[in-house]
Amino acid sequence: MGQYFNQPDFATSAETVVVGTTDVKNSALYIGSGGDIEVIVVGDSAPVVFKNIPDGSFLPVIISSIVAGANTTVSDLVAIK
Repeated sequence: MGQYFNQPDFATSAETVVVGTTDVKNSALYIGSGGDIEVIVVGDSAPVVFKNIPDGSFLPVIISSIVAGANTTVSDLVAIK
């Protein structure tokens, strides 16, 4: 998605992922059932929490992993690249 590492403007692959996935292959996320999510953004080592994400929305951040724990309450995730 976008121009991250020469990616096309639109997604060309998608796969279902679960909370705790440590390698989402530098993807953006589609959030099926909203809530909070703790992720590690590509290029950072410290996790960040995105709060109150609505159902059926995209998280427009390229991430490397989804942190499992009390800060992550979303479900039905799709990694998009």
